[in-house]
Amino acid sequence: MKILLNIFCWILAIYCIYFPFSYFHSAMDKKEFKISHILVDSKEKAEEIKKEIVNKDKTFANAAQEYSLCESKKDKGDIGYSMRGMIFKEIEDAALKLDRNIISDPIKTEAGWHIIKVTDLKYYSDSENFAKRY
Repeated sequence: MKILLNIFCWILAIYCIYFPFSYFHSAMDKKEFKISHILVDSKEKAEEIKKEIVNKDKTFANAAQEYSLCESKKDKGDIGYSMRGMIFKEIEDAALKLDRNIISDPIKTEAGWHIIKVTDLKYYSDSENFAKRY
């Protein structure tokens, strides 16, 4: 009986040490994305602009400079790096699903209609490197 109790204690000790450590590291995995966007006032306009970009009539940067209602048009639509909780949830959700350089479908927010492009992704699984960034 004493041997079984010792084995149980060792298993419990290993579990208590391993589980919080693995949970903490998975919870600390961060994904940071760099976004460019075009803001317009209607879904139809957003779809027209996306079609122009997809058909290569215009680059995303040129379309942002020409059509966007956002101040970021000065920077060709670039709004920089962002993470969860830093931008509109609708844009954030779409950005987390997109691969690099893929143009999104029109996204509705309280500001209007957006087309986004994720231009860079960074993953931070090392909490120390993540902390240095912020």
